[in-house]
Amino acid sequence: MSSSRRSSSSSQSSQAGPSAPLISPHSELILVQDEEEEDATRNEAFDFSSDDDLADDLDTQSERLKASAIPPLSPTLVFLYLLTPFLKLGPMLVPTSDTPLSHSIPALVVFSLLAAASRQLLYMLSKYVHKTDLEEVVLDTFARGGGKERTRQMLRWTMRLGTGTVRVLLATVYLRQSVDVVLPYIPTKWSFPSRIVLTVVYALFILPLYLAPSLGARRLVYGTWASLLAYFLWFGAVSFAHAKGALVANPDWPHMGALWQGITTIAFIFATSWTLPLYAALRGTPQPGSPKRPRRSSFKVLSVVSVLVAIGLTVPLCIFAASPNVPVSAYPWLCFQIGADSYKRGMQVIPEGSHSVLIAVSNAINLLLTIPAILITTPSLPVPLAIRRATNLPISKAVLYIITVALSLLPEAASAAFGNILLVLTLASTYVLPAVIHITIHNFKRPLAIVLPTPSGSPNTPRAEGLTGEALADELLQRKERTLQRRRLGRRLVWDVLAWIMAIPIGAGGLAWTIGKLARKW
Repeated sequence: MSSSRRSSSSSQSSQAGPSAPLISPHSELILVQDEEEEDATRNEAFDFSSDDDLADDLDTQSERLKASAIPPLSPTLVFLYLLTPFLKLGPMLVPTSDTPLSHSIPALVVFSLLAAASRQLLYMLSKYVHKTDLEEVVLDTFARGGGKERTRQMLRWTMRLGTGTVRVLLATVYLRQSVDVVLPYIPTKWSFPSRIVLTVVYALFILPLYLAPSLGARRLVYGTWASLLAYFLWFGAVSFAHAKGALVANPDWPHMGALWQGITTIAFIFATSWTLPLYAALRGTPQPGSPKRPRRSSFKVLSVVSVLVAIGLTVPLCIFAASPNVPVSAYPWLCFQIGADSYKRGMQVIPEGSHSVLIAVSNAINLLLTIPAILITTPSLPVPLAIRRATNLPISKAVLYIITVALSLLPEAASAAFGNILLVLTLASTYVLPAVIHITIHNFKRPLAIVLPTPSGSPNTPRAEGLTGEALADELLQRKERTLQRRRLGRRLVWDVLAWIMAIPIGAGGLAWTIGKLARKW
């Protein structure tokens, strides 16, 4: 009902006297849909304009958002952090994968679409439950209502443990790979342990960036832009190497783990875990000189554009992988990702030309400068209260950093195990988890009310402001609720299909393939 129609009804009821009912029991009720509301509900599912249609829930969370590791960010920085995870280890492994175009291009298209769909699912779930944190969305999905405090606590700790494990392992793999690509250029006649020394040097190099308070810190922003520049330098050097006939192919990557194949590597390219934090950061962007926020840029547009840019920068790498210039037997190690065993045996046949040095250095810089942002957004460790009172030092940050550096120095077998675990957890959190949440909320839970009042304590806030008393229970609102719920269901059908695809063929099929691969059945 429009505001004018509600005000008219209110004035009429007030004139009739205090004992007059709000709506006559003999009046004939019809459903009148406002044109503006009808247009909004029709375009809501696939709208790529601004996100102003969502209720401003962040007004009550502004202080928490500003104090978090991902504070309010400008649209440019949100796009930067949406794009950079796509341009890291995954693309750097593609040129050496020896994957034919008949496999790589379809995989690239499928997983890029699924990545965009999973981001959209999280975005819509956030709007649906009015939560801007993945942990809160999971709690609202699996432990909604009273009497579930123990379940909520277990889910909360499970989410934090899983998020922390993924990010620490990701930082560990990045640190080890940045060492591996540079090791062949260190003379073997040096007596000091090159891996340990180089790892410590790297750790000290990125420590000032890691001490930044959040992703909005200027030094960390500059470091992220520098990592993006390093990627483009690497991309140019790889293109030059392919043109010169010096691109090496090796599909094994024994130091990365048995699960790292051509298609899984392409799926890893589009893996990301910053979707909802960056959405909250974009919605919380302040306007200089004003307490109010400006008209927000569309998160959906930024997400889709970041995926398209990643596709454009990955297709040439797939072409390079399909037609490598140099067979694997020409060199006992990879030009871009070098195994520790071959280094220990002293096999250092480095291709001629400065492009190989540029490839290694830009590869290492790109991965290194990403580690601080990954660790800064890692959930804090549970430090005892007595220790926190005794010192102002960031004990949790220090312990996480030491753990990451120590894990990167473990033997190659441990590194391969970490790579396999990282791949499984990252792909599951990117493609499967949003689908499972979507299916659970929309297929196994009662739908949240749109205009009808909700029971006391329900997390759903009714949107029909101004209607109170007996009018809320009127048949008109019930009919309107049913109509809007049917429209919501119709708009959601496409996303239901995509969610089931990600849960069954991708999730269950990927799990079966993983078990068979680790059991060496194929």
